[in-house]
Amino acid sequence: MAMSDSPVRRLYWRVVDTLDYLLTLTTLRILDVFAGPEPETPADEQRKRDQEQLERAFPMLDCKESDAEISHCADRHRRDD
Repeated sequence: MAMSDSPVRRLYWRVVDTLDYLLTLTTLRILDVFAGPEPETPADEQRKRDQEQLERAFPMLDCKESDAEISHCADRHRRDD
């Protein structure tokens, strides 16, 4: 068995990798706090316009959920008479 395949060595690198990941994640979160939110993209603006258009077209649906939830929201309010 080679030295690089020992369980202790694998455990060591797994711990080092996890600590590196946590350090990177923490650093990125700190940078996000200083940099502030990202500016809206054209896709974000289009999504907002689409949402407003749907709310005007279907005022009886009072859903304030994300776009991904629209079909679920519509299903909740559908009547199966």
